[in-house]
Order: sequence, then structure tokens, then C-alpha cells
Amino acid sequence: MKIAMMSRWNATCGISAHAELVGREWVKKHALTVFAPTLESATDWHHNPIEREDEEFVIRGYEQPEAIGKTGWIDERLWKEDYDVLVLQGLELLPIPTLLDIFPKMEAKKVLVWHEGRLPVYEDFYKLNFDAIVCFDTRYKNALRRKYPDEKIHIIPFPCRPVVKVEGDKKGARDELAIPGDKTVLFSFGKQPLFEYEDYLWLANELKKKYDLKYLILRSYGEIPPKSDFLDVRRCRPEYEEICKYLHTSDIFLLPKRETESIVVSSTVCQCLGALTPIVAPDVRHVEQMDKEIVKYKNRGDLKDKVIRLIEEEEFKKEVLKHAEQYVRKNSAGKIAENFISLFEDILILTKNKAF
Repeated sequence: MKIAMMSRWNATCGISAHAELVGREWVKKHALTVFAPTLESATDWHHNPIEREDEEFVIRGYEQPEAIGKTGWIDERLWKEDYDVLVLQGLELLPIPTLLDIFPKMEAKKVLVWHEGRLPVYEDFYKLNFDAIVCFDTRYKNALRRKYPDEKIHIIPFPCRPVVKVEGDKKGARDELAIPGDKTVLFSFGKQPLFEYEDYLWLANELKKKYDLKYLILRSYGEIPPKSDFLDVRRCRPEYEEICKYLHTSDIFLLPKRETESIVVSSTVCQCLGALTPIVAPDVRHVEQMDKEIVKYKNRGDLKDKVIRLIEEEEFKKEVLKHAEQYVRKNSAGKIAENFISLFEDILILTKNKAF
């Protein structure tokens, strides 16, 4: 199958994470070409290109518009090559008026992966004729029903990175990352506003009275918390493989998130569950579809009680990680990529049958 995908690539954002997880699976068995935004145009704050070379199947093939509804250049290879399927991700970040001109030129079946947290008010958005729309769960599907027929909407969950179990000397691994080998290590990373860390900074200050504790935070930029004896803040933007090392050497991963009115999935959770380090998060919309795979808290008292249980009750920790592993294996990138291929095949067969 010959697949084209328009999406962010090689960047620190949820859209890019999804595209890369399924894309790297597709390219193992299918001809894939990724049309990614030019780095000059993708300058919004959450793009943050990772400093590595694009793969040979990636073309920096369109301009990301400054705002929804704006035009932008698209490489003519998108419609001149004979693709079976065109997959689009992050439609609000694509040059929609230009796509409206291009779509009639393309025989490829067109599939939209819906990342938007709410229905856009820009009406031309809905003039693009898709053969299928993929969303991550029933919350998205219920919203999409206001604009699209049921038969076009398909649920395929957000993919997970694989389970990675690390055997061996944890202290040695900590030494490699300059992490104290004998401490209880709480870990966070990300570029979220500092106030999203406030619960965890409070927690670490509380727990240091009871445990020999270190709270390690990786920040690529932005404000950092005041110095403290329990705090280790490092300025860096590591790729997933390095993040995975930090997760494996930490006791608990504290995920900073704030509440939102949008429908949203935490791509961070999906990427980090497979490291099998317990994840703690506030009970907000980012994780409302998660159940026993992570530990959710409602207030600071609840947070403190549950983190203490993770530290002291081995059976509680094992139970959380058992469900995390089950979730990752059920929603692995390989399985999710195959679900997409099955959908593409169904669309192509349906089109072929209609032709006769």
C-alpha cells in the first residue's frame, strides 16, 4: 500500500508523537511518504523540532499557516504521486484553503486523524471531503457526530510505545545519570507552566520529612522553582530514549497537567506507560479515559496518601504496573498501525465494489 501522510514530524508535540508511532510501523511493510511542515513555518510554541535528521521518507512539504483558514504552499508531489491513501493529522495546523483546491486532484482515499479538542468554528474546515475520520475515544466521536455521519467516524486509540523492562543494577543506572542511588526519586519533565508543578513541589516538601527524597525535574525552558535541598532541576530536552532511562531509574513519575475544557488525550502517558514506572496525575480531562493504569488524585491530601502507598505498599505498586502493562500491550503502536491499515483496506475495497 502506498501511503502519504501530512503531519508534524520530528517534534515534541502530541500530533507528532502519534504520527511517528504509527508511521514508523507503516514504513516496515508499506511505502510511506510523510509531508511535514517546513521548519521555518512551524514556529508556534509547542512545536519545538527535535535536533535530528529527518528520515529519507520525510519531505518538508508544506507551510504551516499562521492561523486556521490561511493558505500555504504544498509540495506538488502530494497530488502528482499515485498514493492509495492520504492521512492528515492536526487539520487546524494545515493550509485548509489550499487543501480545498488540491483534494479534487487526488484519487487517494482521504483519512483525517482528529486531534482537535473541540469543533472548530471555521466552516470551510468541514468542506473537506474525507472518506473516514479517526478519533481516539467516544468523547471525540460524540462531538464529531454534530458534523459528520456515524459511518465515517472510527475509534482507534492513541498508540503506546512498547513495554521496556530493564533488568540489572538500578544504582549503577542512577550513577550514569548522576542521580543519588539510595534516595526515593520522584520525577517530572515537560514545558508546562510552573504552576502545574505546585502540587508536586508541595508533596516533595511534605515527604522529605519522612523519606530520604529527591525530586528531579527536566525543563527545556521556562521558569524554574526556587532552590531546595530536595530539588534537582536540569535544563535539557532529551528524546524519548533518554526520558526512558530517567523513568527506569525513578520510583514515581509525577505528571504535571492542568484542567481544560477541551477533549484531550495525554500523549505523554501513552508514551511513558511502557517504561513501567508508576504514573501519578491529577484527575483532569487528559487522563479521564485512563483507569487503573495510572494513579489519579483529586486533591493534595489524596495525592500524598496515594504516593505514600506507592512507596510503601509493593502490592499496590505491582497492581498499578500490571494494568499499565496490559494497556500498553493492548494499544501498542504495532497493533494500532495495523488497525489503521485494516481501515484503509476496507475503504479501498468499498470504493472498488462501488465501481462495479
